[in-house]
Amino acid sequence: MLKWSHIRGQSRPLEILSTALDADRVHHAYLFTGMEGVGKFLTAHTLSAVVNCERRPEGIFKDACGECRSCRKIFEWKHPDILRVLPSKGTIKIAQIRDIQTASNRAPYEGRVRFVLIDDAHTMTDEAANALLKTLEEPAARMRLILVSDQPHRLLETILSRCQLIRFDRLDEALVAELLAGILSAKSGADPENAADLSVAAGYGEGSLGRALAVVESGMLEGRKEFIGKVVNLSVGHPVALLDLAEELKSSRDEMASRLDVLMLFFRDIMLYKAAEHSARLVNSDLGPQIQALSERLKMDDLLAIIDDIRQAQRDLLANVNAQLIAEELLGRVRRRRA
Repeated sequence: MLKWSHIRGQSRPLEILSTALDADRVHHAYLFTGMEGVGKFLTAHTLSAVVNCERRPEGIFKDACGECRSCRKIFEWKHPDILRVLPSKGTIKIAQIRDIQTASNRAPYEGRVRFVLIDDAHTMTDEAANALLKTLEEPAARMRLILVSDQPHRLLETILSRCQLIRFDRLDEALVAELLAGILSAKSGADPENAADLSVAAGYGEGSLGRALAVVESGMLEGRKEFIGKVVNLSVGHPVALLDLAEELKSSRDEMASRLDVLMLFFRDIMLYKAAEHSARLVNSDLGPQIQALSERLKMDDLLAIIDDIRQAQRDLLANVNAQLIAEELLGRVRRRRA
């Protein structure tokens, strides 16, 4: 069910919504912004359930009951007055916004208030954004819009000015690891075996539960230690080993992008350790001894240069440069700087 207690690590957004609900003055349009995977859309969905719960007295901040007909329908996305707008093939199109405009001309079918939840709102086409602007300028009395975006700079200024902005925070890595364990346990029916892997996944998520979960499900952590070991142990005078590793690195563009992320975070860890001389902020917390040893061997200028080399490889990959060439060039540079 949709409960406020399920939204973790977001005390400030919940405080704002609590004030609005206690005063029975939910704004006609909100923009929920912050990095992906921190609970923005879950909060929007929960708010729509709370406002429309048949057993919750209006003007009180409390959970939806989770049992009435409205709550059950909203949780299952079957309520006629809760409209979810998602990108179609990467964009939200004007036809989808026109459906909102049509709905705004009618009273809610069943609920107290109709909610329109627009996920990835920054993907609206120019035509769709301009059409939405008209709805925001003349809001229907019994309709609330919630735009959700991790890239608000891509929205029209005129849209931003008509929404109440609520910023969502990055999640603490310990909380992400805890939530990951709960999600994976619910999916498999058993407790995750390796808490260290969850901690590393939380680090890779950088404050986003969604990203951390994607890391686990992508298999990105599998073989991570072995791959990093091969990169840092490449030695001069063994070109075959470099070519073999380059072939492995470029196995697929998606896989290569993930492996470049692994290298970026690993060398960033070394740089942070060298600068701060402690491991409290390491993403690869399970590789502490290896990170410490490399921090003693590598100069800061070399670490910065390696990180720049990885960034360039990422840019080249996005520009569709030949993956084999990218891999060979990067590994050659890392080997030379490490020598």
